[in-house]
Amino acid sequence: MTTHKIVIRKFEPADAAAVKELIGKVLTEEFPDEAEAFTSVDLDDIESAYGKLGETFFVACVNGRVVGTVGIKQEDSRTALLRRLFVDSGFRGRRLGDLLADRAIEFCREVGYEELIFKTTSTMKNAIELGKRKGFVPRARLSLGSVELVKFVLFLKKELVANHSAIHKE
Repeated sequence: MTTHKIVIRKFEPADAAAVKELIGKVLTEEFPDEAEAFTSVDLDDIESAYGKLGETFFVACVNGRVVGTVGIKQEDSRTALLRRLFVDSGFRGRRLGDLLADRAIEFCREVGYEELIFKTTSTMKNAIELGKRKGFVPRARLSLGSVELVKFVLFLKKELVANHSAIHKE
């Protein structure tokens, strides 16, 4: 088995077409209901959509090819949104999603966010499992036509984790 070096780096404008193609392919082939339910306007200009202070977009590359993505958007001064976590189907099972999530979480801690919100759908089982592995806890569920939106939160500061745990034990 050949191993390929995975590089996770910040998005560059030259990645735009590959990012849009990867996300579009995963959505249309595996999650057509989700593809119709969510807008992709952020992918038309990734640099602007994820370019504000406290925001970023990372790509995972193997041999220069984009095989994974993750973005961070600011919700407010203390909360960020984890978005566009996608991995090419041919590169799954290698913990690439974990590496992308870890880099996004690390970025959020560097910026000083207190919470990271991750929204996915009930049909995206791998995303849900990844979120749970990373310590995200369910916060809400919302029906969006034929899909159910699941909202998770990760408390990034130790005191918030302790407070959340204490509240949910009562």
